[in-house]
Amino acid sequence: MNFFAPPPTLTAELVATVPQELYATTETEWLHPSTGKSPSIFLEGITTDPQGNIFVVDVPYGQVLKYQLKSKKWTKISQWEGEPNGLAVREDGMLAVADYKEGVLLLDPSNGKISKLITRRNMEGWKGVNDLIFSSTGDLYFTDQGQTGMSDPTGSVYRLSPEGRLDTLLSNGPSPNGLVLTPDERALYVAMTRENSVWRCPLHPDGTTTKVNKFFSSFGTAGPDGMTVDVKGNLFICHPSLACIFVVDPHGLPKARIVMPTVGPGPATVTNCIFGSTPEDRNRLYFVCAMTGEIYGVDWECEGAIPIRMTKEAA
Repeated sequence: MNFFAPPPTLTAELVATVPQELYATTETEWLHPSTGKSPSIFLEGITTDPQGNIFVVDVPYGQVLKYQLKSKKWTKISQWEGEPNGLAVREDGMLAVADYKEGVLLLDPSNGKISKLITRRNMEGWKGVNDLIFSSTGDLYFTDQGQTGMSDPTGSVYRLSPEGRLDTLLSNGPSPNGLVLTPDERALYVAMTRENSVWRCPLHPDGTTTKVNKFFSSFGTAGPDGMTVDVKGNLFICHPSLACIFVVDPHGLPKARIVMPTVGPGPATVTNCIFGSTPEDRNRLYFVCAMTGEIYGVDWECEGAIPIRMTKEAA
């Protein structure tokens, strides 16, 4: 039962489409879970930097693409035999990459070179890392999803300190996917895709989390994916199979639903979202439609919450 009226629906506008010449022509063993086939493109991991660039990954083909908002120019900055998924901009401009095959990598966007950040834990490989974010103090949070779900709730959430200490925050997740910190960084939201929910994890001064609760529940064949927050603490939840973004306030009350104006040539799959990082577009939300190779944008009532370090760098 829902006692709340349906929230308003906001319609985004098309910002950019990946040009055909950047579509990969190589073979891939990556299969879409719904179709059982390899898509021609599958965008994830959208992130922005203070220079006005948007970065996305093409998961099946190991590509990282850059779109420059001012020049409207697309560039392939790197490609390797991996399956990159999440992206996050570090304070020094490097991109941390969650690669399902390789672990957590670092990508230099100036030359496309890849290096390893953390590829194993205690000599054991990951199930399949999925998404990651940086805190204002440089801690890197990431999810290890693999093929976990309701039948195998063993997905994990980790925190890697700038000094190299690795902490396990959760080890019982049914498919941990996207994650984002609250603006005050006192709690962490984690999307549990195969439970069709979002968990809220309080973060204590000693680095632990207790009394984790289910903050948001949805429905559909695939649940929440990428997420972000604004400065007021509103949570933006991408839902791939429902092809929209749900917006709820810090108490979980519905605020809005964001949709695309039309559906492109392939299935609509909204996977990830992020606010702009320049002074001109900090209140603009960008998101990807994975299987159509499109980026959409919608203006919001306030700015996105970005780490303090990035804010200072952009100022």
